[in-house]
Amino acid sequence: MSYNQIGILLGICAILIILLTWKKIHNPYLKCIWRSGLLVFTLYAVLLIAVEIRWHYIRSYAESFDLNGNGFVDLNEYSDEALKAMNRVTQDTSRGFAFITVAVFSSMVSFAYLVADFIVTRLKIKKSKNQL
Repeated sequence: MSYNQIGILLGICAILIILLTWKKIHNPYLKCIWRSGLLVFTLYAVLLIAVEIRWHYIRSYAESFDLNGNGFVDLNEYSDEALKAMNRVTQDTSRGFAFITVAVFSSMVSFAYLVADFIVTRLKIKKSKNQL
């Protein structure tokens, strides 16, 4: 099991736990944190799923050059296109670090959303207090 698959399972479990706490939160600021947490784990899981789907297609494209099914591209199966496909599989470092980069990206987006949501919530509370 790769780190990306573990990250997908972690994201899905966190989403389920966050969704189970939906009715228990009544404080508007805690709702902001709840929405931000839901966003970070949803974005994390969706992006990791996209990385894994992309990796599956890259790997299956490279395996299509193995005509005799022995798991290797032999000299009679060798071409420039096969070399490019095999290099994409063997030199793809983006998949290895995807769980970290996706975590950083989804955290940054979620933090920006959290700050904006706090500001909007605070303005709404001030406006409702001024109208009373």
